[in-house]
Amino acid sequence: MTERTKANLAAAAFFAACLPPAVGMLLPERTAAANQALAPPPSPTKPDGSWNLDFLQDTTDYIGDHFALRQELITAQAALEAGIFRSSAEDSVLLGRDGWLFYRETLPGYLHTEALTERQLYGTAHTLALVREYAAGQGAELLFTVAPNKCSLYPEQLPAVGTPLDSAGDIDRLRPLLEQEGVPYVDLFAAFRAQPDVRYHRLDSHWNARGAALAHDTLTAALGRDNPFFPGSYQVTRSHRGDLYEMLYPTGTELDENIVFDRPFTFTHVKEPRSPEDQRIETANPARPGTLLMFRDSFGNSLYPFMADSFGHAVFSRAMPYQLSMLDEAGADTLLIEIVERNLDWLATRAPVFPAPERGLNGKPPLGDARARLAVSDDGTLPGYCRMEGTLAGAVDDSSPIYVQLGGSLYEACPVGSGECPFTLYVPEAFLAEAAQVLYLSNGTLYLAAVS
Repeated sequence: MTERTKANLAAAAFFAACLPPAVGMLLPERTAAANQALAPPPSPTKPDGSWNLDFLQDTTDYIGDHFALRQELITAQAALEAGIFRSSAEDSVLLGRDGWLFYRETLPGYLHTEALTERQLYGTAHTLALVREYAAGQGAELLFTVAPNKCSLYPEQLPAVGTPLDSAGDIDRLRPLLEQEGVPYVDLFAAFRAQPDVRYHRLDSHWNARGAALAHDTLTAALGRDNPFFPGSYQVTRSHRGDLYEMLYPTGTELDENIVFDRPFTFTHVKEPRSPEDQRIETANPARPGTLLMFRDSFGNSLYPFMADSFGHAVFSRAMPYQLSMLDEAGADTLLIEIVERNLDWLATRAPVFPAPERGLNGKPPLGDARARLAVSDDGTLPGYCRMEGTLAGAVDDSSPIYVQLGGSLYEACPVGSGECPFTLYVPEAFLAEAAQVLYLSNGTLYLAAVS
């Protein structure tokens, strides 16, 4: 066989291998797996009519995301790497023991390697105390809870990832601050660790229906509501497609075990949701008393039906930052905030939206060494109010509240946001013409900051 013939055969083999994926792009495309965001079709022009200079790169990205059999090939590669090398082909997924999968993003929390600062912990706890104060003024009771990371409950199923540092984890450091601030907190970590059986999915980052029912029973007991799902009869099914499994094996067919209670839910949806991921879900259950507003994350996907079964009216929101104006809209008498452990830092960086509480002040504090930077914006989230946010640089107590004085009115800020020693507050638009002064504590003494 001549060299030319060999080259022709190699070229023919190459084009034959490329042909099925290329031709397959003409057929209906499989839906993207898990949380994948696929590249949109390329356009030679931009929306403003100008030429798209990135057209060739956009075309490459589109073909890379949409060629036929892409997901099948990804699944085959992932199975090969897992089976031979015990490694994950997906950066976000960690292969555990006995076929367990973990979300890699939760490892720093388990190992205590990316801890929140003392100031961030205080800011989180104190902001929740301000939320409780506001909710009480609207006739609502606040309850706060944290959904445990999977690896916090079942570390024995992790691979060899190292030993956690001796320091306590963020939630253990936050709990005493919540108590000091008077924030009602329900400890789901203790509730789950007391159970002899597994309450999380093996192939998913979330709790299973057993876990959702346990969370419901624990939360409603703290609220003095008698509507437990355990003990109760149920059927075991193998019907859940794990989010981590789908990320790793987009065309895989393995399903997780789950349960279905024999007792049916009695609530109805005010408007049928497209999926449990909807930003807002509203339910009604005339057989139950009370109205609930629940700010939740993806752990609420399986939890919300249980909570809906225990309240006459419930609104479940994934809004972040939390829009507390929804308390009035829902007419809620109970405000429940649930957030997963891995996202605790969101509470230290994303201030809830509500009018800043007014405070009283006797006398004028002296000028201190700290300097404040202050910015004002109208983000449209609270009609009649503007958002003020800033930072303090200098000697500020880790547990110092922060105030902003506008004319004769003094407002307390949420000590959260971005940057060094941040703060955020919403103040009436009418007071923005007044010169702002920022007050803080240093060594327990109240000072004025120089504002720039």
